[in-house]
Amino acid sequence: MPSQRHPSILKYCAIALLTVTFMLQGCSPNDFINSDDTSAVQGNATVEQANALFNQGKKREAAQAYFAAATRYPTPQRERVILQAAEIAASIGDAKLTNTYLAKVPASALDGENRARQAYVKALLALQQNNPRLALRSLPTNLDELSPALREKVKHIQQRAQAMASGKGGGAPGVQNVQAALVPNSVTRVAALLPQSGSLGSVGQEIYRGIDAARNSVARETSVQVYDVNAGGAVAQYQRAVADGADIVIGPLDKESLADLLAQPQVLSKPLLSLNYLTNSRNIPGALYQFGLLPEDEAKQVAETTSTRGLRTAIVLAPASSWGDRIAGAFRAAYQAKGGQVINIQQFPDAPSNAYLQNVQNALAATQGRASMVFLAASPSQARLMRSLLAAQAPELPIYATSHIFSGRTNPGKDADLDGILYTEIPWVMEGLQSGTLNNSQFPRMFALGMDAFLIAKNLPSIARNPSTQVNGKTGNIRLAGNRQIQRTLLFATFVNGVPQAVGE
Repeated sequence: MPSQRHPSILKYCAIALLTVTFMLQGCSPNDFINSDDTSAVQGNATVEQANALFNQGKKREAAQAYFAAATRYPTPQRERVILQAAEIAASIGDAKLTNTYLAKVPASALDGENRARQAYVKALLALQQNNPRLALRSLPTNLDELSPALREKVKHIQQRAQAMASGKGGGAPGVQNVQAALVPNSVTRVAALLPQSGSLGSVGQEIYRGIDAARNSVARETSVQVYDVNAGGAVAQYQRAVADGADIVIGPLDKESLADLLAQPQVLSKPLLSLNYLTNSRNIPGALYQFGLLPEDEAKQVAETTSTRGLRTAIVLAPASSWGDRIAGAFRAAYQAKGGQVINIQQFPDAPSNAYLQNVQNALAATQGRASMVFLAASPSQARLMRSLLAAQAPELPIYATSHIFSGRTNPGKDADLDGILYTEIPWVMEGLQSGTLNNSQFPRMFALGMDAFLIAKNLPSIARNPSTQVNGKTGNIRLAGNRQIQRTLLFATFVNGVPQAVGE
């Protein structure tokens, strides 16, 4: 793998362990340096020292290093880095150090976002000191203008504080029942339980290449061993990995293998980071963390983003399949929860056909001009045809979709039919497009899944014990949610001349 390493992997992994720390709306001090000025990053010994200290578990020293690094930046970046130092200090309950740092950022020097971040740090410290009511009073009240990442962090603290104040425990949703004894203090041996043969063999190999790329770039001292889930079964291979000394096991990928493992929960003596999600969320073993490229997450993000933008009436176009039902249902539930109204849902055949025109006409007739947007769940070929039909029938309607409309390999000739669609996309794909390396990978999203799986596994001690932890990964901004599920927030992109281009939210 090293000979085929993508150019941006080193840059990604050099700061990845920093961005796993308590994020400043998903930014690290390195983000204040021009992304092309790698010499500036490499020359910043203080930030590198902070990275190393945090990854060694020396959080107090890491906070001090970040504070020292703040002098390198002008306002408001300086205050932003100081607040990162304060947040880490608050996370370990060091009130004196936290307040020392907070005193260096007077309110008069803060813009709206940093002022809200300062309030968040105060609330985090209050919660660490078992004072949920003070935490609730300290939190910023107007969340509408905050960045999505900071808004989510505030909501996390709010939920924890409310639970603690009501006597229901102080853990964040989904981590209250973590079996803490299963979480290692550090991770030095990682096992990957992946298919290396059979129908999913090529996918499993691509995931492993991503895991290995991340390891080679950021944690060479950590060993990774792959176990073929198709050679002996998931349970036997998990037990073999544990016997070989694994601190954590990544995988399996398919639901059948995952079900086999969960049928014998007594064997799960080490954390398991599955690359798929359970259908039934009840009775989940404390050792299980669930991570994957869940389509429902993308549908929910589209629903929340569009409703926030004032697009409150939607048409949904989705395949007549179980996948289509799932993604349409996820969009509808999230959209309605935000006050939106799904006026009409049309399900079209899996194979493109003349029926698509009838689906579009039926949807437009049913809405009678009341729709403000279209949510499209579709494959690339389906999306191309639907986009052309909608452009002819209702050119004024914005179309939103998920990453499934783009194959992950550039094809401007065909994908020009997708021009104008706004859709969710992972950072790794967008970076590959910019660097020209995207087509080097057969399954770029699976490669990115492997990269992030390793980062999550490597940092599980922090992620499991600190609910505010977020990871700026290659599959999206990652956080731990309910039932120990890893959730992702993606970028938005649109097609221009058949090629995806990043757009702001």
